[in-house]
Amino acid sequence: MQKQLLRWFDRHARKLPWRSQAARRDPYRVWVSEIMLQQTQVATVIPYYRRWLRRFPNLRALAGAKPAAVLKAWEGLGYYSRARNLHAAAREVVQCHGGRLPATRDDLLGLPGIGRYTVGAILSLAFDQQEPLVDGNVARVLARLFGIRQNVKSGAGQARLWKLAGALVPAKRPGAFNESLMELGAIVCSPQNPRCDACPLNRFCVALRRGWTEQLPNTGKRPKSRAVRQRALLIWRDGRVLVRRRPAGGLLGGFWEFPGDELSAVRHDAGRRVAVVRHGVMNDRLTVEAFDCPWRGGEPSAKDKGIRWRWATPSDLKRLTFTGAHRKIIRSLSDSRSARSRTTNLESRITADT
Repeated sequence: MQKQLLRWFDRHARKLPWRSQAARRDPYRVWVSEIMLQQTQVATVIPYYRRWLRRFPNLRALAGAKPAAVLKAWEGLGYYSRARNLHAAAREVVQCHGGRLPATRDDLLGLPGIGRYTVGAILSLAFDQQEPLVDGNVARVLARLFGIRQNVKSGAGQARLWKLAGALVPAKRPGAFNESLMELGAIVCSPQNPRCDACPLNRFCVALRRGWTEQLPNTGKRPKSRAVRQRALLIWRDGRVLVRRRPAGGLLGGFWEFPGDELSAVRHDAGRRVAVVRHGVMNDRLTVEAFDCPWRGGEPSAKDKGIRWRWATPSDLKRLTFTGAHRKIIRSLSDSRSARSRTTNLESRITADT
């Protein structure tokens, strides 16, 4: 089974920037790519990965960066705790491991943001160690291949998958084997309509033989998504727009955004709606309406500790790290033809500043 899969991988693997020989010899690049690929599609990750390496070409460069620069480089990729943990772990590696990513399980698990999967990826891909890994793609392949009907996200299901993965990973080319399992799940053994005729392991597959491919893997009940509506007020004063930075901590701590309806001390026009954007955050489906609101007096005051306010210039809007939904507002307005005639419109301000 291992030989068939590796032969298939050698012929059909996608050419990706983190699969080059240089990348595979660099544990830092392996680590960055694997963290970026968690919860994110390959096509989305590619430009971020390339820009990240230009900005932070090695572990010491990342460790020496300011937190705001790290978050700005990650902006739009989502799940921002990954960026914070990468930064914190890089600093710890410099302080405690001489600037070299450790090559042992225990040392890696002691770093922020590195769990069992990431350990398996780093040790097998970068250090050629016989270590397994299980992600969503691998779980789907193994569940179908071995006909596992229990919930693969349960404790018992995870234990079974990791045991199988550990038994399968060979001593020779363990990284390539792990990557071949992930690749098979990504391009052949897909969640819907798997291409079983193109699978190099189809003759071994229990799910195919028993007609279970559409029922497996069993991932339990998905949490219901929640529709959330919000307002964003673009309050302009003397060529600047009012923004606030969220308190540190939490899902989007430290990110900038436009205020909502909490501004009791600032007087402004009711404004007109200039943009509507939609954005997903975890299980929430956000719909954010943006209103252009000229300032009429007053200064913001925050009841919540940790909130920082500022009147931002157009340059600030490009430099600061905004939440995903509010970054979409900026892009939407800068692309809007209907707003070009207004002197207070965001597009004309950004265009004039460039």
